[in-house]
Amino acid sequence: MRPRRGSLETPVAERPAGHESSAVAVRDLLRIGAIIAVAVAAAVITIGVAVNRWAAPQRYAVAARRGAIPPAPRLQPDPHADLVALRAQKQALLSKWAWTDTTRQFARIPIERAMEIYARQHAALAAPDAGTATEAGAAPAGGERSLRAPAHLLSQVSFDQRLGASVPLSLAFRDVHGADVRLQDLLQGRPTVLVLGYYGCANLCGVVRTGVAHAVARSGLTAGRQFNVVVTSIDPRETPAAALIAQQADELVHPDADVASWHYLTGAQAAIVALSQAIGFSYLYDPRNAQYAHAAGIVLLTPQGTIAQYLFGVQFAPRTLRLALVSASRGHIGNVVDRLLLLCCDYDASTGRYSLLINRVMQVLGVLTALALCGLIVMLRRTELGRRTDPQRRDEPPGSTP
Repeated sequence: MRPRRGSLETPVAERPAGHESSAVAVRDLLRIGAIIAVAVAAAVITIGVAVNRWAAPQRYAVAARRGAIPPAPRLQPDPHADLVALRAQKQALLSKWAWTDTTRQFARIPIERAMEIYARQHAALAAPDAGTATEAGAAPAGGERSLRAPAHLLSQVSFDQRLGASVPLSLAFRDVHGADVRLQDLLQGRPTVLVLGYYGCANLCGVVRTGVAHAVARSGLTAGRQFNVVVTSIDPRETPAAALIAQQADELVHPDADVASWHYLTGAQAAIVALSQAIGFSYLYDPRNAQYAHAAGIVLLTPQGTIAQYLFGVQFAPRTLRLALVSASRGHIGNVVDRLLLLCCDYDASTGRYSLLINRVMQVLGVLTALALCGLIVMLRRTELGRRTDPQRRDEPPGSTP
């Protein structure tokens, strides 16, 4: 039996006052150091992934171009003949109708036709008795046309952000089969990408749908299962047949975007105006070309129909659309990496991308450092209390191993 401390049979040497024990809990220190190293490594990896995805997306391409060996110079055996051929090629481009980009629906027209259209529009603008504009959002009666621009066209066409506002989900529209549907029936507890335009648009609408399809196909999310895409026409004259033709054309061009699960809607004037006003989408009928003047962009809705975010323009980065959908879903879709990136990044409307916020990164690193220090203090405190309560460990000489 081990003698009791302080007994007369076995005197115990007292520790010198004012000195600490040289015994060090090496295992505890190594364990805590490993935890801190793993936390710092995870933070560095996360920051590196975010920077590579958003801050410098073209870094590798630039490095590859800089490191590439330039090709050998190609000498012209007959510069005069090359110049004649170049001029003939340019003249052919200026005098023919052709598609320049079938994916984005860009085309060119002969220069003579372009000059004729411009001359007619300029003459109509200068004429004092030209027709006037119609009311916003309505087509002229009787099919009358005027080549004079509507008054205050640019001031009446806008896309105002109304974040946090609710979209009236009771509005009734028609799907591609002519059946009546309500917005609340389409959401089904999923975030929604809302696209306003019209199917007879010869300018922006097809390009916007192409940009959405491109981003959806590369976002890593599945339309119709994890989120919805709702395309609504602002032209009350369009029919479900026009919506079906537009959907079939988009599905043919973008087979990997799940366009078949998108909702292409048409509706009455009252429903269209109510929806466009709710999201801040102002448009105007232009009688010069029988088209609607409107802005370009999409709206992200929460599963409850609340406006969560706006993405402006005609092209949308797939990663930006994914993070916007994850944010609108309140974390119901996406993964842990998406939520961590949303914590450290914020959407910049000026660039159309999520940008890294240094202050948030520093806050996260500060919290991790504070937690690591608290863990270190708790571990050391427990070790010290263990030595005080355990007689065997307390009486061990300094530097001895158990």
